[in-house]
Amino acid sequence: MSWPWSELGLPGPAALPDIRQAYAKRLKTAHPEENPEKFQRLHAAYQEASRYARRAARSAPEEPKAPRQAPSDEKAPQQKDCGEPKTSPEGAEAREPEWDYDELLKAQQRTQKPPQKTESKDSGQNCEKLLEEDEESVNESKEQAEETAEWDYERLFAEGEAEAQAARRRRLEELRKKNRARYEQQEKEQRRRAADEEESWAAVMAAAHALELLYATGAPLSQWRQFLENPVFLNVRANIDFVFALEDFLEQHPDISKEVRRAFFLAYESCNASRYPMYNRLYRLLNIGRKDKRRIAREKSGWRARWRSFPLWRKACAVGCLVVLAVCMLIIWFGSVYNDYEPPVEEPDIPWAEQAPQWLEEDYGESFVPGPSENLFAPASDPELCFWAYRDSKRSAGWPGYRTNYPYVRVRQALEAFAEEQELTLVFLDNDEKQGGAPQGYLLNLPLLGAEENVAALGEELVRLAAQPWHQRSAAKRRSQQGIGEVGYRVYLCHKDLAFYDGYAPKSFDAEEALSFYAQVGPAFCRYILENSGLADQHLGEEAYVLQDQESVKMEDGTFFRVTGIDKNSGEAKAQYFLDSGGGMLFCVPNEKIGQIHSIIDLYQGTPRNIQLDKVGLVIVIDQIQQADS
Repeated sequence: MSWPWSELGLPGPAALPDIRQAYAKRLKTAHPEENPEKFQRLHAAYQEASRYARRAARSAPEEPKAPRQAPSDEKAPQQKDCGEPKTSPEGAEAREPEWDYDELLKAQQRTQKPPQKTESKDSGQNCEKLLEEDEESVNESKEQAEETAEWDYERLFAEGEAEAQAARRRRLEELRKKNRARYEQQEKEQRRRAADEEESWAAVMAAAHALELLYATGAPLSQWRQFLENPVFLNVRANIDFVFALEDFLEQHPDISKEVRRAFFLAYESCNASRYPMYNRLYRLLNIGRKDKRRIAREKSGWRARWRSFPLWRKACAVGCLVVLAVCMLIIWFGSVYNDYEPPVEEPDIPWAEQAPQWLEEDYGESFVPGPSENLFAPASDPELCFWAYRDSKRSAGWPGYRTNYPYVRVRQALEAFAEEQELTLVFLDNDEKQGGAPQGYLLNLPLLGAEENVAALGEELVRLAAQPWHQRSAAKRRSQQGIGEVGYRVYLCHKDLAFYDGYAPKSFDAEEALSFYAQVGPAFCRYILENSGLADQHLGEEAYVLQDQESVKMEDGTFFRVTGIDKNSGEAKAQYFLDSGGGMLFCVPNEKIGQIHSIIDLYQGTPRNIQLDKVGLVIVIDQIQQADS
């Protein structure tokens, strides 16, 4: 089988319908985008076979397509005898292998050349004469075929489709070349990142293994310090995976000496790790006291180290220069104060009920009216919002002449509205019960689950309050405390009045840090119940266990906070505790039965009992654990 019919899967020359059917069948396996080269070969074969089929159809005597008259009837039979030997139905199959397929491939070139003389046993020399005599007729037929080819719509359609396919292929190739460099760069970056992660993980595993070896061999403090100064530790010190591994190591080995813990604290504090929330839990596990923290801070101070390195004569010169400079500055300051001193202007004796609204309006930019009693005032826009203001000394450039709690009353009003809008319980701390008083602290009770938006909204509200004009200054300070100070109050986040985060607003309250603490409040509340109710002592033995937080567990429509009780001596998990998201039900399951817990119903297989705790209230316990041997 020769090309193009072999490419189309045909045994030989065929009619146009068969060629189109074969082309459509082969086109399913040669998609132009998936295999453009195979599609190009298939389409070229389809075009060549279609041209040959149309040419054969035009040259057939029973379907003449030429608009002109055929050659004379006398010459036509002779031409038929010479060029196309007579065939019979019986001999059709016998002469079918005589097709010269290689010659058919050059059909297009042959149509542009004059027909050559052919030799035939039946025609001989007579056929040659007839071909010479019919040369003019052949030329006319060729012109007629060229005119007909100009109006061959099927060929024009096939060629237009081929051009469109070629144009699409060129666009795809250009797009592939354009994006290939970007794809290669992305793949290279992904491979590099994967290699870095694998290398980082190997370093973390090596450092964690070194920790276990040092603990298992009872290494002295000098060996621990060498490890903390070794690149094995320094390369993974800030790796979050190693931080988690170190936290787990400290929880599993609570008997590590205080000196080793101090060495770890110093290693992390050398890079100011206490400023980042991700190290909060690690610092709590290290359990370093305030005295040690201050001493480490002094040792870390750079100017102290440089000062100690100075010789004695240099220290003496520096101290002398500082003393002289301080004396000169004091002389200059006293001279300027004496020259600029102006005695205070005697103010007229105006009643305080009339004087206070004037000064308050000058300082806070809004109108005020007297309140229901002496020293009580209120904004003209909100007469129900009372606050106190007392006359204190005379008014000057450095002192307003009075003391007031107006900013704190406005903060109380704003936080009350915020708690009502967020549907939260707000409790006042150090509250002044008198009319016009304001608290110094605020306690917001949050649920154990789903209050992340409330915490974020509280941070935004505190920032908004700090930008208000009345929030910028407060005259509530006493005159002996050097005048006007900034507004400040404490905000506590808690669950059932058990605070898990507090900050001095607005400066020290960090919403992101509060959210990180809130993410751990569920397991922390579960540990509080276990430790204060005595359940952990009953199940695991007094002071013979460690409670370790785990990830939350979802069963059906409920969420449970999970805590694991671990034996200090063996390090094995002995019990699993599940606290529901409401904080009112606690399920105690022995570790060997944890594989049998598949639904909430499985948690209710134990013995129920009630526990009453201060602040927490009533807690229902479903206990499946036997009491530990005393």
